[in-house]
Amino acid sequence: MVKVTTSEKRNPTPQQVVVGENTTLTTWGAIKVNKAHFFPSSFQLKSEGTIIYFDPVEVGNAEPADFILLTHAHPDHFSIKDIKNLLKSETIIVCPEGVSKKLKNITDKIYEVRPKEQLHLEGIHIETTWAYNTKSVFLWIKAHPRSKGNVGYVLTSKSGLRVYHAGDTDYIPEMDGLLDIGAALIPIGGDNLTMNGEEAAKIVNEIKPRIVVPMHYEIKNREELRRFETLVNEKTTVAKLE
Repeated sequence: MVKVTTSEKRNPTPQQVVVGENTTLTTWGAIKVNKAHFFPSSFQLKSEGTIIYFDPVEVGNAEPADFILLTHAHPDHFSIKDIKNLLKSETIIVCPEGVSKKLKNITDKIYEVRPKEQLHLEGIHIETTWAYNTKSVFLWIKAHPRSKGNVGYVLTSKSGLRVYHAGDTDYIPEMDGLLDIGAALIPIGGDNLTMNGEEAAKIVNEIKPRIVVPMHYEIKNREELRRFETLVNEKTTVAKLE
C-alpha cells in the first residue's frame, strides 16, 4: 500500500514562478511517498484570476479551485482529501474514467475524458494527451499501461498561453503533435515509471517551450536533475521548484 504525506523536507512556503503574462505556477513542494521524499506533479496555475489545479496532493490550505485537472488515480496524483478541500460549488473536475468513478459521491461537475479530446469551458481550452509507459516495471507489467487511458493536458489560457502537463508517461510517439507550448511540466524520475532526465530533455528540445518545470522525481536524485538541466536547449529556461 502506498502512503502519501507531506515531506518534512518541504520548503516552508509555496514556491512560485511566472510562466506568462498574468499567469503564475505554484507548487507546495515535496511529498513523502512511503519513505521517499518526492517532488510531485501537483501544481496550481493561476491565469487572469482563474485558478486551476493539476493533480493536487498535500497542497494544504490553498485557494478554492475553478478547475481541477486529474491525470490518473495513483495516490501521488489523486487525493480525495485535497479535492474536497479545494471544491466550491462551481468547481469543474476533468479526469479519465478511472478517476471519475472515485468521485461520483463528491460532485457531479465532472467531465470524463480520454486521450486526444478537447473541451472549451468558460474561456479555458483543454486538450488531453496520451500518457503511458512503454517500459515495464516487472516482467510485462507496466505502471501506466496505454489501455488505462491516463492523460496529460495542454491547457490554453484566455491570454493564449499553452501549458503542457505531461502526467506520468514515457517518451511516446504521440508527443510529436505538441505545438506552441509556452510552459511544460515534465516528469524526469525514470525507474520505468516515467521518462528519465535524458528522455525528458529530448521531448523538451523538440517542443521548445519557453519554460520547463521538471517534476516527479526523488529530491535526493540531484544527478538526474542536473543531467536534465544540462541537456535542455539553452533557449528553454529550466525552473527548478523544490
